[in-house]
Order: sequence, then C-alpha cells, then structure tokens
Amino acid sequence: MAHHDCQMYWLRTGDTWTKIDYTKNAKDWMKPLVKGEETGLVEIPGSWYIDDLPPMMFIKNSANSHGWVNPRDIEDIWKDHFDYFYREYDEFIFPMTIHPDVSGRPHVLLMHERIIEHINKHEGVEWVTFEQMADDFKSKNPVPAGAKMPAPRGEILKNPPLNP
Repeated sequence: MAHHDCQMYWLRTGDTWTKIDYTKNAKDWMKPLVKGEETGLVEIPGSWYIDDLPPMMFIKNSANSHGWVNPRDIEDIWKDHFDYFYREYDEFIFPMTIHPDVSGRPHVLLMHERIIEHINKHEGVEWVTFEQMADDFKSKNPVPAGAKMPAPRGEILKNPPLNP
C-alpha cells in the first residue's frame, strides 16, 4: 500500500512482482509490477516520512531505530513535504501518523503546534477526518469498472466467516 504519498486511489489486490535477487543479473529479476484486481476500496496512504514513530522511538533490535531525533529536524522534513505538495498539487492529503507515546512528549507536542500553525497559514487548507477524505474522493472518482467491491458495512459482523 501507500503507492502515493499524498493522493488517495482505488486499492488493488493481488499485485505481484519479482523479488530482487542481487546474486543474479538484473535482467533476471528487473521486471515490471503485474497489477492485480481493482477494488472499490479507497486507500488513504500513509508515509513513513510523515510518521513520528520511526525517527523518535527507540525499538530494541531494530536496525533503523534511532530512538531520539531532534523534533525540529522532523518538523523541517514534515514542513518541506507539506510545502512541496501544496506547490505541486491542486488537491492533496497530508495524513500525519501520530502516536501518543511519541507525540505526547512536551518537545514533540510543541513541534506539532508549530506544524499546525504553518499549515494553517496556507489558503484553502481544511482539517477533515479520514471518512470525509474518502467520501470526497468517491464523489469525484467513479469506482473502476469490474472492481471487486468490499462487503457492505456491517455485513461481515452479521455473517462472520467460518474459521477452518
């Protein structure tokens, strides 16, 4: 998932690709992605670059765990992402991933306050829920023909699948 950092899209299922194998020549594994079936499910992408946890939480035995990065550095990265999207797209989403055990710290809360102030200075910005984002996307983008559709809301709860 997250095929695009700031644009929603209709999710596909069943994409396949050739695994990279550096022991072989690139011509053996460098093949195009084979796209799977279109669905009627809206993907609201997440981005590791607009997520507070990877740079600011220490995770034991994780090779890319930093544990502490200055929030002002993260703030600059997030602002740069926002400014680029604002400049390059007529419409975009900016789904920040915020974890309470990371962003609940005073120095990170201040970072969020500064980012929100920065974003609010831009004309046309709206703060909306994911549901509102998805509804707006669906109102502007028809479901692809032949798309595999998700079950109607509540249907799975009425008829749960049997566990083998």
